[in-house]
This record gives sequence, C-alpha cells and structure tokens, in this order.
Amino acid sequence: MGRGYKSYLVFFQCPAQVVDTGARRFALGEGIYVYVGSCGASCIRRILRHLERPQTKRWHIDYLNCAPLYAVVTKRSEEEVAACLSQLCPHVPGFGSTDDPANPSHLFQCRLADAIQCV
Repeated sequence: MGRGYKSYLVFFQCPAQVVDTGARRFALGEGIYVYVGSCGASCIRRILRHLERPQTKRWHIDYLNCAPLYAVVTKRSEEEVAACLSQLCPHVPGFGSTDDPANPSHLFQCRLADAIQCV
C-alpha cells in the first residue's frame, strides 16, 4: 500500500443487536455499517483484523457480531472522514470515538454509495 494513506473504512452487514463491551452497550438496527479507523503504521494489519474478526476483544469494533463486506483506504484523516459521515449518515453515539472527542462516533449506518463522498 502506498504512502500517504491516513484512514480506512470497513463495511459490515449487521443484524439488529446490542453490542456489549463490558463498559458500554450500543444498540444497532439491521443494516450496513461503516467503521472509520486510523491507518497508522500498520494499516493493512488493522483492516485484516476487522475483516477476520479477532478472538481477542480489544476495541469496540471487535465486539460487533457482523459480516465484514469490504474496506476502503483514504488519504483523509479519520477525524475528517468521521465528521463528513456524521453529516450524511446515522451514527452509533460514542462507538469507537473515545480518542476523537470532536466527532460523535466512528460507526455509521451508511452504504458505500453515500460514504464514498467522504473519502
């Protein structure tokens, strides 16, 4: 993967569920969701972790009971992408955004056709 990629989006097909991380609970309706994350130095490993659904639960995203669909990488920051998506798509309040207080969430109920406007 070339240099300059700052964030990624992973899309999931989710059934209705309550995600319980032990510290918080999040209610999701059925649909397609997109999670926004930061690439950092290990972008491919992070994306693969989400696509392969890890046994060890570390982040909010690890607790989703959803089928991964596909991923997109972008040169925009995760904060920029999350801010854009929050204007276009419903979000799950507080999900995956504890290190980004400027945005309400990093998980959005959003189709690729809508999300592509933010990458």
